[in-house]
Amino acid sequence: MKKEKSCGAIIFRKYQDKYQYVLVKQRFGLHFGFPKGHVEHNESEVMTAVREVKEETGLDVEIYDQIKGHTRYSPRPGVIKDVVYFLAQAKSFVLNRQEEEIAEAIWVDETEVLDKLSFKSDKNLFKYIKDQTKFGN
Repeated sequence: MKKEKSCGAIIFRKYQDKYQYVLVKQRFGLHFGFPKGHVEHNESEVMTAVREVKEETGLDVEIYDQIKGHTRYSPRPGVIKDVVYFLAQAKSFVLNRQEEEIAEAIWVDETEVLDKLSFKSDKNLFKYIKDQTKFGN
């Protein structure tokens, strides 16, 4: 069994007294989830998350490395992928998607995130991360 590892972030901002989160729709697969990507040589998990967020969304973020969650899935036969997601606050707000990989990048009100996410594992991850925070509850 081949193992892969990616890191990403659940990115939030406060906008007009509401919390919003970034979701991305992958160009291949056309599902909504959170920005993430493969760990490159000698990168830490946080470095990977910051780089991938910038590449996929154009956003600069502050990572809260003490608030994180994990998912595991099989993207194809014979491969297990572990993904570490950190909570991150957006320092910039204009989304500029990576056209080669991302079909759409959007800000979504907190109340709509669970309806937009495609996979149960991402929905569970979002709930878990929300339970770890002191805002928006």
